[in-house]
Amino acid sequence: MRVFVTGGSGYIGNAVVAALRRAGHAVTALVRTPEKARLVERFGAKAVEGDIKKPGPLIPLTAEVDAIVHTAAEMSPDGGKIDQQWVSAVLDPLSQSKGRSRFIYTSGVWVLGNTAGFVDENASTENTAPIVAWRPAVEQMVLESAGRGVTPCIIRPALVYGGAGGILAMLMASAEKEKAVRIVGEGRNHWTLVHVDDLADLYVRCVERTPAGQVFNATDSSRLTLRAIAEALSTAAGCYGKVNTTTLEEARKQMGPFADALALDQQVSGALAQQLLGWEPRHRSLVGEADALYRAFKAGG
Repeated sequence: MRVFVTGGSGYIGNAVVAALRRAGHAVTALVRTPEKARLVERFGAKAVEGDIKKPGPLIPLTAEVDAIVHTAAEMSPDGGKIDQQWVSAVLDPLSQSKGRSRFIYTSGVWVLGNTAGFVDENASTENTAPIVAWRPAVEQMVLESAGRGVTPCIIRPALVYGGAGGILAMLMASAEKEKAVRIVGEGRNHWTLVHVDDLADLYVRCVERTPAGQVFNATDSSRLTLRAIAEALSTAAGCYGKVNTTTLEEARKQMGPFADALALDQQVSGALAQQLLGWEPRHRSLVGEADALYRAFKAGG
């Protein structure tokens, strides 16, 4: 299949490009600079320079591919507005494909807010974390495109880990600096997780055969507390399991709404993707893999 990937040089997007190429797909990836182009070209993908803030010049590409995988994210106060404008701009021409074109949208489990137990794709998004308050509306727009001639799918990644990127890399970096892993709160809240390689495999499966209008929570279904995660990473970093804490109130002063997202208590099932697509995460024990994860972080990838 011919696939266009936005955010092709990003943490998730680059893993998706690599996985799609391994699966034999022809990939065109959106990057912002010539330097970033090398990150996708090394996998045999074609790089196209551009920006989702300016969708016009990129729209002709949508007529040339079988699937669009949207992983790009604009990290600015206007990120939500930019994302919504990009999705709207792309779905309009895709609607002319009469269902032949797939659109895979990247959301995230933070739209579920505090889950109050173990939940699946049927859980409400009424208590979405403020940092992604705009996402449920974009999800709805994507799903409604199924009635306009598009084959849409939504993937909600959990907290992604593996290599040198992701939020867990932030925890390991704090161990390097403080000789202890720093967390927001006491760590009794649960974090739902997925390894970047497993996540990339799910994207490939969605490109190839997902049903129209399907939402998948991309998680390994583990139920680790933040404290257990932090202690494991601290031990792997040679900090003897030491953990430093920052109160939520203080973290808000430093991080804004990102702090509240880190304090979410979430337990989310990834079983639906396993049932419908045969997806089987190979990484299910972050604690058991902590030493290898720290080595990968130190190696830079």
